Amino acid sequence: MPSDADIETAVRAALAAVKDPCMVAGGLDLSIIDLGLISALEVNQGRVDIRITFTEVGCQFTHRVIDSIYTAVEALAGVEDVSVTPAWDKAWTPEWMTPAGQEAFAAAKDRFAGRLAATASNQ
Repeated sequence: MPSDADIETAVRAALAAVKDPCMVAGGLDLSIIDLGLISALEVNQGRVDIRITFTEVGCQFTHRVIDSIYTAVEALAGVEDVSVTPAWDKAWTPEWMTPAGQEAFAAAKDRFAGRLAATASNQ
């Protein structure tokens, strides 16, 4: 049986592979880890408790992301039970993103601003 620390490492890696559907639709390959959506993660004797804060209340992909988390984490060795709880006690902010997430987001914003400027100059 893997230790709780080993399970936690595996869970974090699995969560890093769970992509945010909105970001993917927008052309950004960002995971829920990149976005800083995981607000708490606890492992205790094979039980994994995850709290997730979405970027907005009423995100239409909430169910898809939560289902993807269950699928990814339940497949891990040593995981006996998984609980995923949406947390709304603090609003998500871009500061929660990893450096890689912040860079990708900034680059996308710059591309969009460039497109807007090009469109405006062509009118």
